[in-house]
Amino acid sequence: MTIAMPTPAAGSSAVRLLPAAGPAFAVLMVLAALTCPMPPGGDVSPASQPLWLADHVGPVIAQSYLRAGAALAFVLFAVALAGVLRRVLPPRTVLPDAALIGGTLTGGLLLLSQAASIAAALLVRTGGAPDAVRVLGAMQDALLNLSSLPAVLLFAALGLGALRTGRLLPRWLTGLTLLGVPFAVLDTLSYDSGPLESIGILGLVFFLAWSLLVGGALLARPVTDLAVPMTSRTTAEVS
Repeated sequence: MTIAMPTPAAGSSAVRLLPAAGPAFAVLMVLAALTCPMPPGGDVSPASQPLWLADHVGPVIAQSYLRAGAALAFVLFAVALAGVLRRVLPPRTVLPDAALIGGTLTGGLLLLSQAASIAAALLVRTGGAPDAVRVLGAMQDALLNLSSLPAVLLFAALGLGALRTGRLLPRWLTGLTLLGVPFAVLDTLSYDSGPLESIGILGLVFFLAWSLLVGGALLARPVTDLAVPMTSRTTAEVS
């Protein structure tokens, strides 16, 4: 039996603006990159060079706080994407939960990496042993590399959800989202001095551009496009 129900609005204005966390993530990461110069050796943790870190403690701490803010913004972005998927997809689908888990883990690992960075900077400031500082640097690098892997769930869930609805994202942006699945795996393997080291910077650019584009696309969507498909939802529940 089918019970037709009116389609409610997509939610409060606060929920409607939650996808802005995607562009906020991109902006904070760019600001963080501009806050502190890159340490010797390229895209490595500042703690891998204790002497260099000792001369840049203030900028490194400022950079880490900005990146921590970006990590929290990415978690909020994952919450926003999961909420959108719940509103546009029929019930009993795992895609919203997959998006939430993947995005939350990615943001959480990024946040933990910045905690390690701040700890290393404070340890240098108090005259800590260089070997201990390097251990924290290695921990930061490992957490940063691992942070890309859970994003596979986020990219796959959002891409598949967009394919199922046909109206959530433009086709080209849906394709870009699905491209993020192999890109996230490669980015995880782009550890320093590894064969895929050059993928690291490209992976960061991809994450920033994707967050900016998807967040902007969802903010530009009409409210009715992000409403709950009540008819199909009610049909599934009644049957």
